[in-house]
Amino acid sequence: PSHTAGDTIVRFRKANVIYIEDFYRNFGYPFADQSNGGSIKGMLEAIDLFTKLADDKTTLVPGHGHLIHKQELQPYRAMLVAVMAKVKTMRDQGKSLQEVLAANLTKPYDGTTDGDTQQSKDRFITEVYDEVNGLPPVVDGKRAMPRH
Repeated sequence: PSHTAGDTIVRFRKANVIYIEDFYRNFGYPFADQSNGGSIKGMLEAIDLFTKLADDKTTLVPGHGHLIHKQELQPYRAMLVAVMAKVKTMRDQGKSLQEVLAANLTKPYDGTTDGDTQQSKDRFITEVYDEVNGLPPVVDGKRAMPRH
């Protein structure tokens, strides 16, 4: 699970090609469909998996954007980790979602992807904000309520 709870990859061994689903995007900012089991943490785990499965010549086919190779996953992973750390720091300081959105944490990465609209940025930062707060897990498409 990364983009959703039911991500699928397809590996074509003889062609050295892997379809990597939507956990990686070079069109807009990442989208973890949290209401359907996706998570930023799952995206990081998927990147780590593909750095093991792919060699330097493997063509990776994302669900959105152009073809890549595994070397292009590392800057993406670094961006996810950096944004998560900044959002967590701000959230730990008691900052609201609106304050975190206003901080423009994606600015260093703007222009590195096509389609990095304000909507894409806000959705990504909102997902990170929710995830670093430890949202309850998603079960059957619905958030489980924490037990007290």
